[in-house]
Amino acid sequence: MTRAYPAFTLGPVSTTFTQGVTALLGANGAGKSTLMRRIVGAESGGGTVTDEEGHEPSPGYLPQDFTAPKQLTATDYLRFVAWCRSTRRRPLGRADVGRALESVDLTSKARSKVGALSGGMLRRLGVAQALIGGSRILVLDEPTVGLDPIQRGELRRLLKVLGRTHVVIVSTHLSEDVAAVAESVSVLSGGRLVFDGDLAGLVQIAGRTDVTAESVDLAFSRVVDSGVDA
Repeated sequence: MTRAYPAFTLGPVSTTFTQGVTALLGANGAGKSTLMRRIVGAESGGGTVTDEEGHEPSPGYLPQDFTAPKQLTATDYLRFVAWCRSTRRRPLGRADVGRALESVDLTSKARSKVGALSGGMLRRLGVAQALIGGSRILVLDEPTVGLDPIQRGELRRLLKVLGRTHVVIVSTHLSEDVAAVAESVSVLSGGRLVFDGDLAGLVQIAGRTDVTAESVDLAFSRVVDSGVDA
């Protein structure tokens, strides 16, 4: 796929995302958010996005700047999302909302107002709305940004659990996120895919076998500096 702007061009990018957590790693301005918006259909451009059966997917999407009406309860907000995504063939309702809340460990906050949720809870509510509709593909843009260490840890644990049953694509520029949750890594630099493989393969570029934030940082720097397309 490609996406051209006056001062920036994404791609061409060609890759396959599989079940588990894939970290989309890159510096600010590398093209991570643009690629994610292309995947979910929020941006136009050249190329195609298909699932394993060759169909255009409908991924669940958590934007970086996720917000929800503060006066609504968590349940009411998710009911609205479910109504928006319902079709005649597949109406969505209370059961879908309940499963989404349970999946992100927010059942106890079902009746809480969105405005009363902590930053970490609000981000988990964002993941819950991405799950409404049952898509096996989740696209999460910078989900840990702005969270404190405890909230980041909770969200990372959630991402690892979701990766057991979903294709989870997580955009980040934090090497700690990559080391903690990723199985695969796609590195973008200047709109180009310069690495696309498993996490162990990335850190090996830095001559390391340990998967830590430090080894990810070092490997990332070497990959970007080499500028070789994946």
